[in-house]
Amino acid sequence: MADSYVPLFVGSYQSADAEGIHILQFDPESGSLTKIGGVSGIDSPSFLAYHAAAGVLYAVSEDVEDGAVVALAYDAAARTLTEINRQPSQGGAPCHLSVDPSGQWLLLVNYLGGNISLYPLGARGEIGEPVQSIAHAGGSVNAERQEGPHPHSIYAVPGTSYYLSCDLGTDKIYTYRLNAEAGRLESVCETAVTPGAGPRHLALHPTLPSVYLIDELMSRVTAYRLDATAGTLEAQQTVSALPAGYTGESYCAEVAVSADGRFVYGSNRGHDSIVSFGVGADGGLSLIGHTPSGGHFPRHFLVLPDGKWLLAANQNSDSIVVMRIDEDGFPQHAGSEYKMPKPVCVRLA
Repeated sequence: MADSYVPLFVGSYQSADAEGIHILQFDPESGSLTKIGGVSGIDSPSFLAYHAAAGVLYAVSEDVEDGAVVALAYDAAARTLTEINRQPSQGGAPCHLSVDPSGQWLLLVNYLGGNISLYPLGARGEIGEPVQSIAHAGGSVNAERQEGPHPHSIYAVPGTSYYLSCDLGTDKIYTYRLNAEAGRLESVCETAVTPGAGPRHLALHPTLPSVYLIDELMSRVTAYRLDATAGTLEAQQTVSALPAGYTGESYCAEVAVSADGRFVYGSNRGHDSIVSFGVGADGGLSLIGHTPSGGHFPRHFLVLPDGKWLLAANQNSDSIVVMRIDEDGFPQHAGSEYKMPKPVCVRLA
């Protein structure tokens, strides 16, 4: 495999008897994606997190009743993933997870279970038995989607012990502190968003004290100022992720900041597009434009570290579409795609 090739993992909504996780290589010279491996044995391995130092990939098994989390050892030379072990997720529909920067803890959210689970990690990356489960409570104004808590994501705040968790059901962002000595998550504060917004995912700016939240139900992106000492968030600006005048049904999904911090991207499922924003010196957002996702229901995407490529996972059209990002931060189709059933998450290896 050429040195310029970029290895990737893709999670999906496939059954355990299929290769639900694909190992791909991306060629930045041609803009092409090629399958080099895969693994079966996991039901709906939708969302992934990779611990590069240990060479271990973690995948949720998004079963709506008996969810699980699975550790897999990655052999780059052999292009294989081998299961190390798995643990119950302690709730239904685990949909997001994060590896603590120390490599000693794994945090996971259960969308239907309404809770966060904390696991210790062993020397080989194996997942220990869960040591804590935190249940969120309450709901919000959307009776169909917010009848109860639905935590959708959890993120480490770099350089701190804080974690931020978005809950679509309660319309809140929860700040926790990881007490590594005690092996506990401790509640710090809660940030309420607009009722009915449905906070889903967020992205942290690499240099500015800015956090970008994407709302699934209201299709918006909000820029927050983060106080990294206190773990608090203050809203600065809210912008629509959809074009002006669009009235069709659409739900936001993923949000990401380019590695150089100049651009923010979000995905629209329904409008089926990637929205691009420029980032100002104060962290504020200015619209660049919308790029068709090249398929249907772009649930996730990956912006490569060089900032020149975006890979959009279109869940309902079974494709990952390659886009080249120009100097102004605008993605355009590169003419290449990779076909696989129901792609959900694209991660760097």
